[in-house]
Amino acid sequence: MKERIRDILNSFFITVTLINLAMLILGKLLEPEQVFGYEAFMYPLIYGLIGTIPSIVIRDKKELSVKQELIRKVMNMLLIIVLMLAFMFGGREITSELIAAAAGVSISIVIIFVLVNLIIWWFDLKTAKDMTEDLLKYQEKQENAIR
Repeated sequence: MKERIRDILNSFFITVTLINLAMLILGKLLEPEQVFGYEAFMYPLIYGLIGTIPSIVIRDKKELSVKQELIRKVMNMLLIIVLMLAFMFGGREITSELIAAAAGVSISIVIIFVLVNLIIWWFDLKTAKDMTEDLLKYQEKQENAIR
């Protein structure tokens, strides 16, 4: 449980950081003249929370195969896209500007989703390497103690 909470928090903070970057880039490209107040700092946190909802809600009690895990990740990403678009654009009249913005947001979500998962994978890989090195050192120490 502790590890699951750590993973969700890691995902949240990585997501929020990348959302800030995406908002900066999209904002400069789509509406460079737009000026925001301090409330704009709240949106990456909300978007980060929305982005972690699938991780909180969808939980597997058993380990999945690689294929199952990839399918689950794609479903999570599609759910995040739907939730984000509904939150950001729900109830608005559909215009060409809205479609362009929604497409930009969707592409950003895909990029952020992939980057978050790559960063988490990299952290997990580093942890696994450290644990393997520690285990090898421990085994070597045990072998030397027996001799």
